[in-house]
Amino acid sequence: MLVSVEEFILSLKVARLSTVTPSRVPHSVPICFALSGNDTIYTPIDAKPKKNKSKPLKRIINIASNDEVVVLFDRYSENWTELAYVMAKGKAKVVSDEQENLLAAKLLENRYIQYRDQNYLPRGATIIGIRVYDYISWGNL
Repeated sequence: MLVSVEEFILSLKVARLSTVTPSRVPHSVPICFALSGNDTIYTPIDAKPKKNKSKPLKRIINIASNDEVVVLFDRYSENWTELAYVMAKGKAKVVSDEQENLLAAKLLENRYIQYRDQNYLPRGATIIGIRVYDYISWGNL
């Protein structure tokens, strides 16, 4: 059954965010995410334990140096006729506008029950916004 790119993305709970370090080395991490329309992806820097809380995360440093990112949404199956992915290319920023931050947080809370607990996504949490300018898809969406 074929679905839209948006339906495919929303059927998944985890994606991978790829950034580039200032020394031009790729860096990818799994992320939770929410969509706003079909052109903005939000992903939080939530309160789950981080390796070193005293310095900014590598993805934040990378985005400050180079805002070009890729978010990969993929589905694996032992039945290879069900394999599929969507690659979203976009420009990322740390959301600084309070209203946009509140909107993003609400979208994330609607997708993930854990974020309804303010211990995981406190008010004013750091959220990355990715303005998507291109989607590439492959496989049986």
